[in-house]
Amino acid sequence: MAVVLFSCALFGQDSVDATWQDLLNKATELSADAHDNAQAEQVFLKALHEAEHFGPNDVRVGATWNRLGMVYREEKKFTDADNSFRKALAIFEDVYGTDSLDVANINYNIGALLLAQGKAPAAMSALRKALDTYRRLFGETSLKTADAYCGVGDSLRMLRAWQEAEAPLKQCAAIREHDGGVLNADFGEAENSLAFVYHHEGKYALADGSFKMAERIRERSKGITSPDLAETLEGHAALLREMGRDPEADKDARIASSIRKLQNRTK
Repeated sequence: MAVVLFSCALFGQDSVDATWQDLLNKATELSADAHDNAQAEQVFLKALHEAEHFGPNDVRVGATWNRLGMVYREEKKFTDADNSFRKALAIFEDVYGTDSLDVANINYNIGALLLAQGKAPAAMSALRKALDTYRRLFGETSLKTADAYCGVGDSLRMLRAWQEAEAPLKQCAAIREHDGGVLNADFGEAENSLAFVYHHEGKYALADGSFKMAERIRERSKGITSPDLAETLEGHAALLREMGRDPEADKDARIASSIRKLQNRTK
C-alpha cells in the first residue's frame, strides 16, 4: 500500500524558512527521484533540526516527521516509521483537529504501515479513521477513498473476516476501475484481494474471474517474473483444484514455481 504526503499548502512563501524548505526539497528529490533513501533520511533529519527552531509543535516539524516516516518505511525501519508518523499525527491533531485532511492522511500512513507488518486490528482502526474523513471530504468516488476502502478490506481479509472484507474491497475495485480502467495496476491489486475473499466464501465463479483479471494486470504492470504474479497464480491454482480443473491448476502452479525459483536465485 502507498503512503501520502501532508495535504495542505501549510505556509505562505513569505513565512517559509528557506533553509528548512531547501532541505525538505532536497530530501524529497533524493527519495522520490534518485531512490536514495539512506541519503534522504540524513537530509530529512537536518530539515527536522531546522524546523524545530519554530517550536516542537510547529506544523513544519509535523510535515518533516511525516516525510521522514515515509523514508523509514521504504527502508523497512518500521519502528522508526511508526514513531515518526505518530509524532506528526500529534502535531496535526493539535493544530488542525482530528477531522482534518492532514490527520486523515497520517492515519492512512500509519494504517498502511501496520498492515505491511501484519498488524491488522491496529491497521484497521487507523484506516477506518482515514476512510471516514475521506468519504466526508471527497465522497464515495475519490481515489483516496478507494485506497482507504482497500486498506480496511485487506485488514479484514488478514483477520479472515471474509464476508466483512468483501464490501469494502468491492467498493475499492469499483472506484479504481471507473477511474483508471480495467488494466490499471491499482484495480489489479483490489481484484487480487477480492479473488482470495471470494474463494474463502465459496464464490468460485467470482473468484475465478477475479484471479484471471489480477493475473492479467499484474503480468502487465509488474512483469512475468514478479513474485506478486506468482502469489496470484498460486491462489488461482488452489481454487482451480477445488473446482476440479487440474490441468489449468497445474499450468498456473508450474509458472508460479518457475517465478519462485528465479526469485530465489536472484536473492
